[in-house]
Amino acid sequence: MRKFWLLVVSAALFFAYSGMAGAATQQKPIQVLLNGAPVTFAVEPTAIEGKTFVEFRSLFAALGYNVDYDAATKKIKAVSGDRTIEMRVGATQALLNGSAVQVDDQLKVLNSRTLVGVRFIATLSGKDVTWDPATRTVVIVDKGPTPEQEAAVYRLLDKMQLVEAAHDAKGMIALFSEDSPIKEAYGEQLAATWERVQTKTTFLQKAIVSYSNEQVILETTEENVKTGGNGFSPNYQGKFTYTLQPDMNGEWKIYMLEMTEYKILNVADLFEPVADVPAADAQALRAVLDEQVKAASEENLDAYLATMYFDNENSKKASGEQIQQIFDATDSQMTIEKFAVVDYYDSDKATILFEVTTEVKAQGHTIKVRATISNDAEKREGKWLLNPLAVQLANEQL
Repeated sequence: MRKFWLLVVSAALFFAYSGMAGAATQQKPIQVLLNGAPVTFAVEPTAIEGKTFVEFRSLFAALGYNVDYDAATKKIKAVSGDRTIEMRVGATQALLNGSAVQVDDQLKVLNSRTLVGVRFIATLSGKDVTWDPATRTVVIVDKGPTPEQEAAVYRLLDKMQLVEAAHDAKGMIALFSEDSPIKEAYGEQLAATWERVQTKTTFLQKAIVSYSNEQVILETTEENVKTGGNGFSPNYQGKFTYTLQPDMNGEWKIYMLEMTEYKILNVADLFEPVADVPAADAQALRAVLDEQVKAASEENLDAYLATMYFDNENSKKASGEQIQQIFDATDSQMTIEKFAVVDYYDSDKATILFEVTTEVKAQGHTIKVRATISNDAEKREGKWLLNPLAVQLANEQL
């Protein structure tokens, strides 16, 4: 099971606090998205005679071109791996790889800035372009893959299901690119999880949202259910965004993986059955959670941090800064409604599950929320401490 962590105090408070924020409605400036990422320009895009024009250097750079500009002749030459575009202000034709194309006034000088028609340049670059009038957004995406290319991408998902069925953590990690920034951490988490839990993932939906020979953005909706083992693993449905890159053999590998939405499917069933844990350890685990809740209510940062374990000072400092920001922004009172130890192993590792009701006061408003949270714990030097990163499984505003 993939775990996506939030600080315990953030899990309980952020939902409520974010609901209080408001924003003034105003006319949005035109923006340009390239494969979902905003393109930044030296000057804002502008509409001229129903067409969107942008500063040329930033657009060409975002599309992967190297650009030369002759200010005296007002000539642009942009070169990428497979295209060369040459344009001149006032000319009726441009050159694409040496072949003439009609310009139709797509190159202008406005306030001493040279602008190009964004649709014209993106289309010459082999991209699909659409306009969203509701958000005033030009959307540029790589053209979709051929059926053969699409099948090659989806083979990666088939491989993922095969290694999961074989319970092969090393095989799963081999599906990541060598330079993936999450490969090591993901591998450690996966190995620890699959040591005690068996799961099955079903891909409910899948779609390639952008495709090029160098990178694929793949979005999926997945359902993950526990099929065996003694470890704690909620069933969930989630939406994921995969960034894929080809290896030396042209096989697609995972470079980045992000969960964008998730929903736990069996929250009501998670408090039973409880783990077989010695009474003294169960009491100690509840006590450290109570200490943390008390410290949060009193906004005592040192006492709060003392309930958690850290592997280095940098992570402790980062957690402390985030928690202090929440303390500064809100006043809260937390009440534990339910508590259970749902996993216990090696006599010094456990997972607790609790339902907490939190009343939050911020910006002159009061909101009450209920959240179900799981938190790993470890016994260090004879004392149970909580992982600073916890999982919010569900929440609702009361």
